[in-house]
Amino acid sequence: MIQRIQTLFLLVVLVLSSLMLTGDLIVMNDGSGTMFSISFSGLGNGGDTALQRLWPVTAILAIVPALTLFSVFLFRNRKLQMRIVMFIILLSLGTIILGAFYIIMFNQKIDITIVWKVKALFPLINAILSWLAYRNILKDDLLVRSYDRLR
Repeated sequence: MIQRIQTLFLLVVLVLSSLMLTGDLIVMNDGSGTMFSISFSGLGNGGDTALQRLWPVTAILAIVPALTLFSVFLFRNRKLQMRIVMFIILLSLGTIILGAFYIIMFNQKIDITIVWKVKALFPLINAILSWLAYRNILKDDLLVRSYDRLR
């Protein structure tokens, strides 16, 4: 149902998480001018060449839009929808943690400076919007339960 505010929140999460599948999330520069980037395809060196696949990041970035789209159509089963949205929140926060982990590990091997992209904020925005959607789904569930008590 598009009328519900949580559906709009979830649709924004879907758009943002789909945008994370394209382009670079974080760009790193070492002192010699070599650019490294973390993207959906993994760790690369500036161009299209992938140096290493980052499977956990790739899996999370692929799962979040799929689960978000699936949860939009679960408006009749609010309990399952709330569980899936909570899982989306955890995956979004996991993306932030994995990104920080890879940056720290890469910084230990090579001294780098980080060039932040706007897409690096998308997991945090996704987590916040998913939490707002969760709260509104919970409000709907409590409202339906209160109507059932009145019958």
